[in-house]
Amino acid sequence: MATTIKTSSKNYFTKIQKYLKNKRIFFTPSLNLGVYALTIFDLSEIETTSLLKKMTKHFHLTKQQEPLALAA
Repeated sequence: MATTIKTSSKNYFTKIQKYLKNKRIFFTPSLNLGVYALTIFDLSEIETTSLLKKMTKHFHLTKQQEPLALAA
């Protein structure tokens, strides 16, 4: 399962990167048209949910879930 965290703030991007590195979580950073993104890999659904809850509280963020693509 892959999870992507997007922000337009370079400051938040750097803070989240450091947070994930400290937690030893594998991710890939990217920048596209002024939007910073971190894609997290190799976490189960339970681990992802737990991580997002902790990060949301830690960084005082809001969560916006994008609709999943329909299977063909």
